[in-house]
Amino acid sequence: MGQLPPLGPPLNRFPLVVVVDDSEFASRCLANFLWVTFTRSNPAADIHGVGASIDDKHWGCAGSLIIDARRKPFHAPPLIEDPQVTARVDRLFARGGPLAGIE
Repeated sequence: MGQLPPLGPPLNRFPLVVVVDDSEFASRCLANFLWVTFTRSNPAADIHGVGASIDDKHWGCAGSLIIDARRKPFHAPPLIEDPQVTARVDRLFARGGPLAGIE
């Protein structure tokens, strides 16, 4: 059997490429991936594509779609939980607490 012809850039093996700062967090679950992708990217500035073109005012690409979902300098810093505050809130929602049963 002969070899198949190349399909263009190796990147095109992946239809969607999302560039992130923390790949471990983003890949932990679908919710993290979606949150990172859609809160850290601006469609007007952070979407690129292999073989990108504009046809009758419509953007498209012939290869992979690439989304830059890295933290930008103008983003707020990450929220770090304070264990003491978390414990106090948990006590409010615990059985017998003033917010017990509220979801």
